[in-house]
This record gives sequence, C-alpha cells and structure tokens, in this order.
Amino acid sequence: MAMRAEVLLLAVLVAAAALLSSLDSRSDVRLLEVGDSDLELVPLDGAAGPESVVFDRGGEGPYAGVSDGRVLRWRPEERRWEEHSCSAPELLDGCRGSQDPGREDECGRPLGLKFHDETGELYVADAYHGLRVVGPEENVSRPLLPPEWQGSRPFSFANGIEIDYETGAVYFTETSTRFRRREFLNIVISGDNTGRLLKYDPKSNEVEVLVDGLAFANGLAMSTDGSYLLLAETTTGRILRYWIKTPKASTLEEVARLPWFPDNIKMSPRGGFWVGLHAKRGKIAEWSISYPWLRRLILKLPMRHVQRASWLLNRLGRQVIALRLNEDGKTMEAISVHGAIQKVFKSVSEVEERGGSLWIGSVMAPFLGVYRL
Repeated sequence: MAMRAEVLLLAVLVAAAALLSSLDSRSDVRLLEVGDSDLELVPLDGAAGPESVVFDRGGEGPYAGVSDGRVLRWRPEERRWEEHSCSAPELLDGCRGSQDPGREDECGRPLGLKFHDETGELYVADAYHGLRVVGPEENVSRPLLPPEWQGSRPFSFANGIEIDYETGAVYFTETSTRFRRREFLNIVISGDNTGRLLKYDPKSNEVEVLVDGLAFANGLAMSTDGSYLLLAETTTGRILRYWIKTPKASTLEEVARLPWFPDNIKMSPRGGFWVGLHAKRGKIAEWSISYPWLRRLILKLPMRHVQRASWLLNRLGRQVIALRLNEDGKTMEAISVHGAIQKVFKSVSEVEERGGSLWIGSVMAPFLGVYRL
C-alpha cells in the first residue's frame, strides 16, 4: 500500500509539472501578490476551518462556522471570538475544540452561512445536520426542513446557501447524496454527480429540487438584482448560472470553466464575484474521472495520501487562492500568495469583501486571513 501511495504521489508531481495553471494573460487582470507581511491572521478559538464568513445586518462580525460545530463571532474591539450558536448544545462541552472529521456527524459542521437582513436570523447549511436557522436572540440553531422531506435518508452534505429576500425562499446545495463531507475527495475521484440545487419555500414548508446531476455542488450566491444564482460545480471547475427571473427562468448555463477546484462564491461590492479556490485541477483528478482502473486504484489508497498529493500540487508554480470574475466569467482580479503563507493557505474556501478588506476563509486553516485592498 505504501508503494502504491508513493507511485501516486510521483504521478501527481509529473502531472503537475506538465500542468502549470496560468492566469488570464489580458492586461486588465489585476494580480494581488500577497506575502507574509501583507496578511493579518486572526486565530480561531480552539477549532479550525472557517469555511464561510458573514457579517450581520448591523455590520458586526465576522461570523464563521468551525470544525467543532460552532458558529463563532469575532469581536474586533476586544480581539476575541465569542460563541454565537451550535446545533447540538448537549454535546457542546465534549465537542468544543474538536478538529476530528469523524465526529462531525454528532457535533455538526456548519458550512454556508447567510444572514436574513430583515429578520436578523442566521441561516446555516450544516453538512450533517442539514438546513438550520438561529434567531437574533438565540444560541441554538433549529432545523428548518421538515424531517420527512427526503424520507428516511439522512442528510448527506448540505453546503452553500442563499436567501431571496423578495420571496423568502431559501436556496441551498447538497453536494452529494452518496458521500458525506469527510469523504469529499471520494466525490471528485469517483466522478460522483449526485449533487443538487434545492429550494425551500417557508410558506408551503416544502423543498423543490431545481437541478440535479451536479458534480460536487458547492458554493452559491445570488445576483444583486435577484435574477439569478451562481453555483460552483467543484469537480468540473465550472461556475454555473441558474436563472430565477427573466425569460430564461429555470434554465442553467455555464459562466466559466476554471483550471482550479472552485469552492464558495461571494458577490463583490465593486462588481462581479469572488471565487475561493480549493486547489489546482491536476491531471490526476482528470485521469481518475476518465479512466476507471486508475479511479479504482486511487480509491483504495488512504485519503491522507491523496490529500497530501493535492497539497503538493499547490506548491508548484504560482499559488492562486481566489479570483474575482465579472458577470460574463472573465477574470478581473486574482490573489496569489507566496512565502511562508503558502503553507498557511493550502486551500481557500471563501473570500468576503467588506469595508475595503478581504476576509479569507479556509476549511483547513486554524484562522481567518485579512487583506487590506
């Protein structure tokens, strides 16, 4: 088994050498080169992995969901985090500080976060506990979906979330109906395409499947005018647009196809949208999808070896962690890191632009990053 892992790592390195992802060469692409002294690091409270970053309707925060099931709130004036909410209060003492993926099903793992600007409620897409909501005066989230909405099958992998303030509808993604969050590499390697885009209607208390057959349905963001949703399909590297309004309503189209694995999407106040990049899309991932024999071999390997290989890919060539794209999918800005900080941000989940700063979250890091524009 160890020899097979070494062969895999070697194959990844060879593939990476042949595939150095390049940025758009247009002169109007702004490259933000971020070094060790350019990024402020905000350590977390024991846990790790601030996957999504949000601010409340009063501009307070940020808030971030972490590996032990909690949502934390940053108090900048006091330079500390405070506990905002969790989904399993009876397990809070035992879960607090956990970074063990094997405990996520009991402790919870909050991913996508979204505040309702009118009610002050925080909506949470918990990978294991499903779609949840917590009121402004509460500290425990409650399930939003009726338990019978999908029969007896437990929720597999809730991920991105968005709110339509006009209708009250809540849109969210289920990354896979076969694999759970801690098995996320299996989704890519196996070519699983059971991901879905769903809509919850609070008036009827019903869930509608808008799109299925997605390969790792991930981040979700709504346009400023509410006419469409942007969705990241991680395995294929595609950014998709699902039309809510206009004559194109209920149709899906490709906006961009990236040589990286896209994660979360956030609209930028300067126009366009930010896409967090988990890693480069190396040849090993493409071959595993194209060749069943190689896929079977990789799936037999310990996932820690496969994950290590993907990290090695990130260290070759320029390490791009996020892109700002316009509505047509063209790159306007790119963030590249160098120096010791490359080890810190092996992957990036999300970039939230707020008040002239970029808040950078990673599902693997023990802190948030802050970059002043």
